[in-house]
Amino acid sequence: MELNGLTIKAQIWDTAGLERYRAITSAYYRGAVGALLVYDISKQLTYESAERWLKELYDHADPHIVVMLVGNKSDLESLRAVSTTDAKDFAGTILKIPEKNGLLFMETSALESTNVEIAFNNVLIEIHKKVSSKEVTHGSISAVSLSNTRAGTDDTQGETKPCCRNL
Repeated sequence: MELNGLTIKAQIWDTAGLERYRAITSAYYRGAVGALLVYDISKQLTYESAERWLKELYDHADPHIVVMLVGNKSDLESLRAVSTTDAKDFAGTILKIPEKNGLLFMETSALESTNVEIAFNNVLIEIHKKVSSKEVTHGSISAVSLSNTRAGTDDTQGETKPCCRNL
């Protein structure tokens, strides 16, 4: 992703919220700087599980992690079981944890490719803001650093641009 002349690279892990991955999720959370907590708008149970997954995320991830609550399958409006208002309210209260600033929120449709890229981009933008504004102290989010790296693959250019990179 390009942002203000910066190349932002992301490494994405998908546990699909499956119980069989629960034992290894803490390993996924370590070093994570952003998370998309996805539920199916047509299945209330997936939404109800979001609170547990969010608590687990906050228990194991960096305290400055950027989290977006994502209601997927917006193409199934006629089968909607979770209202947008309820999800927005949940994202705003985030388990009544006062030191947290709320979750980002968006509804998407992977089937129709609606808002999927925007959701990822918004999380990356928020991560970049936290890192570049020094809201995050050095070493707090250890997986991200801002540095100058060579742009492109053509070594003859010799041009350097600031870039987010994994450590």
